[in-house]
Amino acid sequence: MEKRGVNKITTEGLEELKPGEGVDVGGTKYEYGADLNTQGTPLIDPGTGKTVAIRVFQYKIDPGKRREFPNDRQVIFNSHVREISRILWGDGLRPFDGAAPRVIVDRKKGMYQIFVPCESRSGVVFIDKPENLSTALAKGRSTPNKS
Repeated sequence: MEKRGVNKITTEGLEELKPGEGVDVGGTKYEYGADLNTQGTPLIDPGTGKTVAIRVFQYKIDPGKRREFPNDRQVIFNSHVREISRILWGDGLRPFDGAAPRVIVDRKKGMYQIFVPCESRSGVVFIDKPENLSTALAKGRSTPNKS
């Protein structure tokens, strides 16, 4: 039985790499033209489990208070948590316990976004048909169910 979480590393294709004066990788120097690419691992999402949506809340930084705007993202999130909770509750959603919210600040544009993963509350059904992550990425969309 194969253990979960154990990486199997193969050395196929490494025989043709020659030590040289160019690039230092892990203590070994390789020629500048050496191909150090690795094969990508496909993302396989079986599409089972709860439907999870990501809600995005956008805010503008008050131009008069730009210098006092906090650098700590937790402080920024805490200042909006009650408002976000009310909006999610009104939409029949609740924060998803499996992933933490993310705050992204763009000081040049004077705005910030709060991304909150959420799931439906019990007794609430999503109207949109759920789509697994593999399908959404294969279609080249960054936001599933949006055309």
